[in-house]
Amino acid sequence: MVHPLRARAVLVLTLAAAGGGCRPEPPAPPRHLLEAAERARLRVGRIETGGETRPALLESASFEVRLPRRALLTLGLGLAWAGDGEAPGWYRFALRSGDRLLAERQLNPRAARGWRDLSVPLEGLEGNATLRFDLALTDREGEPVTPPPGLLLGVADPVVHDLDAYGRARGIVLVSIDTLRRDHVGAHGYPRPTTPRLDALAGAGILCEDAVSTSSWTLPAHLSMLTSRDPGVHGGTDMNHGFNRNVPVLPALLRAGGYATQAVTSHLYVSPVYGLDAGFDHLDFLQDRKATDVADRAIEILDRVGDRPFFLFLHFYDPHWHYDPPEAARKLFARPYAGKITGLWRDFKDRTPANTGKADLDHLRDLYDGEIRYVDDELGRVLDHMKARGLDRGTLVVVTSDHGEEFLEHGSWEHQRTLYEEVVRIPLVVHGPGVGPRREPAQVSLLDVMPTVLEWARVARPPFLDGKSLLQSPGEREAYGETDHTSDGTYKLFLRGGQGRWKTVLSMSRERRDQVREEWYELGADPGETRNAPPTPEVAAAVRNRALHRWRGARTAGIGAPGVKLSPEQRERLRALGYVNP
Repeated sequence: MVHPLRARAVLVLTLAAAGGGCRPEPPAPPRHLLEAAERARLRVGRIETGGETRPALLESASFEVRLPRRALLTLGLGLAWAGDGEAPGWYRFALRSGDRLLAERQLNPRAARGWRDLSVPLEGLEGNATLRFDLALTDREGEPVTPPPGLLLGVADPVVHDLDAYGRARGIVLVSIDTLRRDHVGAHGYPRPTTPRLDALAGAGILCEDAVSTSSWTLPAHLSMLTSRDPGVHGGTDMNHGFNRNVPVLPALLRAGGYATQAVTSHLYVSPVYGLDAGFDHLDFLQDRKATDVADRAIEILDRVGDRPFFLFLHFYDPHWHYDPPEAARKLFARPYAGKITGLWRDFKDRTPANTGKADLDHLRDLYDGEIRYVDDELGRVLDHMKARGLDRGTLVVVTSDHGEEFLEHGSWEHQRTLYEEVVRIPLVVHGPGVGPRREPAQVSLLDVMPTVLEWARVARPPFLDGKSLLQSPGEREAYGETDHTSDGTYKLFLRGGQGRWKTVLSMSRERRDQVREEWYELGADPGETRNAPPTPEVAAAVRNRALHRWRGARTAGIGAPGVKLSPEQRERLRALGYVNP
């Protein structure tokens, strides 16, 4: 390891700067400083931290550069410790240009997990400038300490960008807001101010009036979103199996088409454990991360990839129980409440309609609405950053959810266990250059996200997708979904004719895989699904056969789903959330 006080190397780089004349200069290409560092034989290596490996500068160095008018430097700070016991000291990083301190950060090697990304505007340094990177290990008071063997301090992939290039390439941001019911979204008529930013997107883009999910829980729904295939086909139908990787996945197709592919997720079911990292350059997963952290990571990633084609998938988890919004969002919806129920799942999971009053339900809905507003505010922060960087002019934004939530409408809480309207109807908004505005009245599905994105991105669509692009009206068709996480031990599947039409829910024996119960609803006359209304035997037989054919065909096609063995800690976390029985 190089001592922090050793003489610094000086590298001379040239970036195109805005010149004179009548014709504006094109944006300068991004300059990867590590390439110059490698040519100068500085210490460059790879550091793995937080499950992500990046190339990094491993010593202090200076770079002489010629900067464009609107330069932005992005980099990551990280460290790796391969010695015994706790890593010593503190990692102190400073970025300077001449006498100006541009950025300064400190990392505790005993607590640092993952990369800490920085974006440093360099406006005002146009023309020739020196960028000096100081990497030092110090004690708590800041006195230099010689790094021991096994400790690496790194600056990952420092890149100088020209902000004039941002928004010129196509970008895609796909947002999944976990557990967001359609009927709690302002654009769909909800009177409370839960989603002002989403409503604004919907008003300027495509608002799907009747969108449904392929399941009522997280894993199968997200895999269907990213593959445009029914749950049985992609294999992720229960907590013991993940993505079978037998079908094309959206990020892999985009990556093959030249897009940088990044994801930020917040639940185990949307993580590498279940194969959701397929096709991503990197999927940044942290269980139960808050919306603020998702937005922060999104902003950092957008700065890193905004001058080239990119696909960014964001998973906001907050509306999922437990309902615990930040105070500012909670106050927007809180009504006086003197009861004992909190937003913790354990406090309401055993409540029934008989011992849950209106005030209890109102209180839980208030907390749920606060969580939705919190996510909407943080999504707005990402959208504002995109606009400030000019990314809005070239970026498609798709916002949807994996499923809704139950509040005793059919006698139960949460989701996953049933397939009623409150858990399968979701918002779906598409906004971007050349899109809309329009309200799409036809029934659409989560399966339609992938073909929509591929068409807009000008990436070839593979055969055998179950969805259709929403850039043109998809027309009337049936919607299908299923769940294996049920209270009665059955498989459940639904087939739905559309808003105001018919719907059936079939329950299947797990042992014999034959039908044990069926429910029929006329959604026009009974949108709350309170009355079983079977059609004629001939119509019932035809619909039943179509539903069962789809379910059995998907299960046959989806063989080979890998088993998932959870750690005791992971299993306990799912148990605490109600996904695993005690």
